[in-house]
Amino acid sequence: MKQPERALVLGCGAVAGGAWTIAALDAVRRQLNWDPAQASLIVGTSVGAVIAALLASGVSLDRLLAAQRNEADADCVWNHETDSGGKFPPWPQWRLTSSALVKKALNREVRPLTGVCGLLPRGRTDMSGFERLIRSASADQWPDKKLWLMAVDAASGERRAFGRQVEDTQQIPLSRAVCASYAVPGCCPPVAVQGSTYLDGGIVSPVSADLLVNEDIDEVIMLVPMASRQPGRSGGMINAVERYVRRGMTALVDREEAMLRAAGKRVIRIEPNEDDLHAFGWNLLDPGRRQTIFDTAQMTAPATVARAIAEA
Repeated sequence: MKQPERALVLGCGAVAGGAWTIAALDAVRRQLNWDPAQASLIVGTSVGAVIAALLASGVSLDRLLAAQRNEADADCVWNHETDSGGKFPPWPQWRLTSSALVKKALNREVRPLTGVCGLLPRGRTDMSGFERLIRSASADQWPDKKLWLMAVDAASGERRAFGRQVEDTQQIPLSRAVCASYAVPGCCPPVAVQGSTYLDGGIVSPVSADLLVNEDIDEVIMLVPMASRQPGRSGGMINAVERYVRRGMTALVDREEAMLRAAGKRVIRIEPNEDDLHAFGWNLLDPGRRQTIFDTAQMTAPATVARAIAEA
């Protein structure tokens, strides 16, 4: 049988989401007998953009798994404990991330969550670790494979899929596009590209899977760390806020999944279960929880992926 044309969509989720995604990708590979790096199109948002860029640039899933197990690899330079900015970001600047997004939210031109992100102070996290990682894998060149990295224009609130246009791959360094996609408001600084300023693509959509509706794709495999249809109960105010944001993002993914299915595409949607969320905790940036999250996901992912495939 002819293998379907598959798109791999990797969502936002910071350090926690990255560890969970890599473990879940291993389960996908085993159960579909398919290498995720062979997807016809790979779409990444935020930490998903980091993983997407590495896979598309030839970094094998086995190497990503080894990195999560703290096994050194001279060809994929990444210190999980320091290069993502630490448990808490440095003290931000005394200026808004984007006053334009706040105004647009008040005018109902963008979603409230996007406007709230504009209210956050500008982050100061050092992004050189991400740049070094991507350069070590790609020499800062875009791969031949179709790769889209999602970011949001800080002035207009519109999404931009870096790599969707041929000009992007010729004019924009790959590491720059990755950093733009990972520019988490309040944590990381906005990233300037070609005269515009960009923020984390997750402030508009956790995955931006709706952009695939008109693509020549048969099947969409989505790994969505920030969605969960059965999140369970949360304890404490901070955890309650995290679950509130997660419910909003889950609703966005629900709509995007419905659009894909209406367009005749098969969707395999994979997201954390309650055990995973307990391992995540409320601080998705905390590298101290990464190993626990990865180990938990290695145990939970096989059943989670099997259920997602059956439901598709």
